[in-house]
Amino acid sequence: MKGCVAVILLFLAADALALPSRAYPYQGCFEVAAQMHKVPMELLLAVAATESNWQADARSHADAHGIMQIQWPGTARHLGVQRVAELYNPCLNISLGAKYLRELLDDFDGVRRALAAYNYGPTRIKASTELPAGAIAYAEKVLTHQRRIVDGMLPARLEPAAERTLVTFDSHTRAQHLAKTLGERLQGATVSVQRVKRPARGSAVVLAVGQNGLTVQDQIVLANMGWSL
Repeated sequence: MKGCVAVILLFLAADALALPSRAYPYQGCFEVAAQMHKVPMELLLAVAATESNWQADARSHADAHGIMQIQWPGTARHLGVQRVAELYNPCLNISLGAKYLRELLDDFDGVRRALAAYNYGPTRIKASTELPAGAIAYAEKVLTHQRRIVDGMLPARLEPAAERTLVTFDSHTRAQHLAKTLGERLQGATVSVQRVKRPARGSAVVLAVGQNGLTVQDQIVLANMGWSL
């Protein structure tokens, strides 16, 4: 796997001046992986957004790891990974995900079935004439992210803004819990809890965008929780 990492770094150095102005998490790694494995970059970004919200240290209950949520040990071993720790190398994980997605795009008829196989596993999808409801929902979520990326609906940054209230709770403890969760996941904003008296007493979860604005990842986190800023 060291050779794979070296190739990625070589491509990154060669393409450093060709990066578009919009900044996505690990953008250079996505560009290199898309080129190497001939996968549309916007599709690769969309899968990563759906799988992990672009979190390099993500781990699921199904023992899937990293940005592209590579399942251990089955899929990882199939892709040549010998140690689970390798899956936490962001560029390597993205390249592995792109390689796997390319295989599925070649093996299945249509992008939706390929995405379903990425989510459910190729064996389960090949055995089904109709896609499971969960696989259909997953594929549609990925394709929705892809359309937003293509259409520019997820700008890389939002301008700094005044404080805004996201939600108000009767329980101060619940407000503190949400604020702590958001504060740990957002990179371009701070989240606090403020007491309110009108129109009713409660505790408001308040978000303040930082000087550098919200990142795309921040916006995805907020959108998945029902907020669009």
